[in-house]
Amino acid sequence: MSKKNSYLSNLVMPFQFEGLPIRGRICRASQSIRDIVQQHDYPENISKFLSEAVILTVLMADSIKLKHRLSLQIQGKGDLKLIATDYYVSPKLSGNSKIRGYAKFNSTKSDYTGEIKHLMGEGYFATILDQGDGSLPYKGLAELNGVNLVHSAEEFFIKSEQLKTRFWTYINRELDQDGKICFNGIGLMLQYLPDEKKMSKNVLSDNILDKENWKKIVLSLDQNGSEFIHDRKSDFSELLLKTFLNQEIRVFKEKIFEFGCGCSPDKVVQTMSIYSRKDLDAMTNPLGKVTADCQFCGAHYEFNPSELGQDN
Repeated sequence: MSKKNSYLSNLVMPFQFEGLPIRGRICRASQSIRDIVQQHDYPENISKFLSEAVILTVLMADSIKLKHRLSLQIQGKGDLKLIATDYYVSPKLSGNSKIRGYAKFNSTKSDYTGEIKHLMGEGYFATILDQGDGSLPYKGLAELNGVNLVHSAEEFFIKSEQLKTRFWTYINRELDQDGKICFNGIGLMLQYLPDEKKMSKNVLSDNILDKENWKKIVLSLDQNGSEFIHDRKSDFSELLLKTFLNQEIRVFKEKIFEFGCGCSPDKVVQTMSIYSRKDLDAMTNPLGKVTADCQFCGAHYEFNPSELGQDN
């Protein structure tokens, strides 16, 4: 593993507990979170929740064989309406995966302190998997009824995949060189994968032992995670060894990701193709242009009405 300052990097790394049906991912996101948050002027706590959603998205996306895009849409009925993220793999094998995100909220409200369950209220935590092969995207839902986003992500895996899953996230607030507030984060994901194909005569006792090991590993994370997991000086391997004492862990290759947005003029034109000439006339501004802004990256597009619509 690279000994560069991975705290300032955007990295995700898979790992496996030797001899146990327990796997995991560990992720750090710094520059990507800063790039996402700096696109917007969000209240501090909303930026923090968006940062946590970015960490969860990366961990979840890396845990599956993703061919195109994984999206989170966390929607509520409170003043914080929506947190949306996309993680998509590069069509080029040499390219880095991309992450983006944004939030919608009641801009007339000034106080956004407190837990997310109070800010979003009732709602849902949706995971949308689009493999980009022409098939319909898969959408899984979990209720937004927990104390935090981690709880909803764990509930999603229990309901959709029947997999015991444990997430741990830490979002750090600090000041950059210009004195502006910025965020970075680290996250860890554990999954218990029961081996239904075991041929051992002691299948029952083996399963009991695996479940006991799962409890011990989760307990180690609860007890040691807060002390070690946000250590800036340690690389991923060192953090895992400090957190999961006396466990043999096999680590795999780190993967780099970065902020990126897939919006483009062509995609805007495609989106606008559903509108009639009458609709486009209503969208045209006094300068004779139809405009569109990307909610993820803030890119601004202007078109002549004749370029858009069902007739093009």
